[in-house]
Amino acid sequence: MTFVFVLAVMAVLGAAVFVAVGRFGELPEAEPDLRPEERDGAPSFDIVARGYRMDEVDAQLAAMQQEIDELRGQA
Repeated sequence: MTFVFVLAVMAVLGAAVFVAVGRFGELPEAEPDLRPEERDGAPSFDIVARGYRMDEVDAQLAAMQQEIDELRGQA
């Protein structure tokens, strides 16, 4: 009986590993959301394990640099 239980546990764990690595089908790639939401006119970035998402910060910095360049060109 113990042998059957061990085999059942191994089968469940094996299936979980196959699902985790995507062997039963792949999910489509997610499109990156590079535009952060704004709250009260200030950008709000997604929080991840090590701070903020760098692609969102980089996109915001590039937009701000472009705005600075445009304003300098007008003066």
